[in-house]
Amino acid sequence: MNFTYVIILVAVLIISPFVLRLASKQGKDIKRNLRYLFILMLSAQIFLGFLSGLNLGIFLVITAAQIVLLILNRKFYTLVVILNFINTVVFFYSMIRLGQTTGIQDTSFTSIGTAFIVLIENVVGLILINKDKNLLKKYT
Repeated sequence: MNFTYVIILVAVLIISPFVLRLASKQGKDIKRNLRYLFILMLSAQIFLGFLSGLNLGIFLVITAAQIVLLILNRKFYTLVVILNFINTVVFFYSMIRLGQTTGIQDTSFTSIGTAFIVLIENVVGLILINKDKNLLKKYT
């Protein structure tokens, strides 16, 4: 029996309160550190994309564009988060199409790592653009 999904569910339930607490903080230092974390994760995503050896062209182009937009200006943060959700769909669609085309499902550590990074980036991005200081009060 495969317990992967149960482990992921438990991890999400354990991490969620910490994510909500972090999202409710609006300090400039927190936002700056989140931006650096986002850039680091995007860079790791590009590295793992090249390391996997798969043809993920549009995925890597969108990722590079996200890094540039994060570096340029704060007003692009919302666009970067939207691009990340689009990139999530592009990544999973690409992995499914590659599996259908070749008949082999790529379940290497690099593709699994990239999938987790993409999903975590969605959460980090939402925290980055959050402007609600009373976020925790809504859930308590």
